[in-house]
Amino acid sequence: MLTYMEIHLYFTLPVVGLLLWILKPFHSSQDTFKYKFLLTIAFVTASVWDNYIVYHKAWSYCPTCVVVVIGFVPLEEYMFFIIMTVMTVAFANLMMRWHLASIFIKPNTPWIQSFFIRFVPILGLLTIAYKAWRLTVPGKPLFYGSCILWYACPVLALLWYGSGEFILRRSSSVLISIAIPTLYLCWVDILAIREGVWHISLRTSTGYFIVPHLPLEEFLFFTLINTVLVFATCTFDRVFIILQLTHRKVTMMNLIWAFALPDQALDHQLFHDLDQTQAILKRASQSFHAASAAFPAPIRQDLIVLYGFCRATDDLCDDDQVPIESRLQQLEVIRKFVQQVFSQKPTWLYIAALPASCQPTFRAFATHLAGILKEETVLELLDGYQWDLGCQAIRDEADLQYYSACVASSVGEMCTRVILYHEHAKQSSWLLDRARQMGLVLQYVNIARDIVTDSAQLGRCYLPQDWLTSDEIDQIAQGQARRLGEDRLKDLSIRLLSKADQLMKQAQRGLDGLPASSQGGVRAACSVYASIGTVLRQSKIYPTRAHLSSRQRAITVFKSIYL
Repeated sequence: MLTYMEIHLYFTLPVVGLLLWILKPFHSSQDTFKYKFLLTIAFVTASVWDNYIVYHKAWSYCPTCVVVVIGFVPLEEYMFFIIMTVMTVAFANLMMRWHLASIFIKPNTPWIQSFFIRFVPILGLLTIAYKAWRLTVPGKPLFYGSCILWYACPVLALLWYGSGEFILRRSSSVLISIAIPTLYLCWVDILAIREGVWHISLRTSTGYFIVPHLPLEEFLFFTLINTVLVFATCTFDRVFIILQLTHRKVTMMNLIWAFALPDQALDHQLFHDLDQTQAILKRASQSFHAASAAFPAPIRQDLIVLYGFCRATDDLCDDDQVPIESRLQQLEVIRKFVQQVFSQKPTWLYIAALPASCQPTFRAFATHLAGILKEETVLELLDGYQWDLGCQAIRDEADLQYYSACVASSVGEMCTRVILYHEHAKQSSWLLDRARQMGLVLQYVNIARDIVTDSAQLGRCYLPQDWLTSDEIDQIAQGQARRLGEDRLKDLSIRLLSKADQLMKQAQRGLDGLPASSQGGVRAACSVYASIGTVLRQSKIYPTRAHLSSRQRAITVFKSIYL
């Protein structure tokens, strides 16, 4: 015969431990706030409610199966309030982290639609709660079920007021987040009732069973309480993203303000720009879009904006359908735009001169990143584009380092500034230097991988010319890098990879200095890219474009995050 504590030790605590282990690399300060708030509310309210129903003999427990009774309820039941809350909230966090919360906020929704979606369910829930309250008569068959309804329905009504439409827009994740914990806890409940750990009184319940040993009231309890917890998780996601996008601190007053704020009161342009920026990312790099889920939501949001800006500027400069002179003019417009953004007097004057397809991304960049990044770092990135448009040759290793710093070290520094800003960490110059070194490493790997591709598609060579003969330079410029021969291509790539390896030793030290919630994501991204160098070394011939298989990538990411 099992005891109540053994139920926890064998069936609930291991699941909670597994979920927390999975989520640990991504845990943020917002998650801490969410857990603390919901645990406090759940423990206080459930303690009062459960003592009330046990006092009125809605359920009872085996006296020899519990450690100690506090009030009318066993210690293990108080533990259950905490365990169930953590389990469901953690599982909901895991299910919902794959999509940014901002995409589920729609300021352009018609007011009349929002009115009915919001208030019709609220009216229904409050009506149910009122009728349940009236039917709560101790010792009667509807007592236990009525207590569950008046306990949960008013809370559901309140949460629906703050985030009903938001919840509907992410309905798949919400339903999974409710269903899986509910089914699992129902199974545990069946086991405990069958073992005699606790017993549901037939005098205060309907006597209906969903399956043997699972009373209707128990199924109703797990379903409604898990729904409350998942709705609360969604509500926090919504208010947190509103506070982030409106540049407000997480205080109780601001949380209440964001909770009560309808979507229509938010800036339509701001959310449109974010949607368009994320669409650019999905089209340009499914890999980065998936990898970004390894970061906490606030960091992920701004990293996507940063990536969108880098992608948009790169596309403008690489568009072969536009003459180089026009691209140089566009680059100058972008430069003036950046200078204006950081001058504290931003206008959309220069954005209007750019193609309409990239304007939302530039507005998002100005709105979200101007207070985080440094002007000189962004201009450094533009200097790299200037180098490419000017078709300047990489004459020696100094040129290689300068160019790579422009196009890669700058991005590494900007990503690090975003991470440190959201984790309220000190902007350490040593850490930023390590980020810049990592940028060099990844760019060197990129160049080593793309010798043939850059030659064939661009007629460009990013290897130092003093590593090459004049004939080799001509062959690469003519798109015929393969004529250098497999051995020569391998030698050149390995020579560059050796320089990357030297930098990697010091750059990796910087990863340990990042906030814990971002280390896994950064380590995974860097490791996947750096592993391309291993593929190059192990290839018998120089591959046209070395890459990791899906299996290799998954293993590398798992090791980087969890081992």
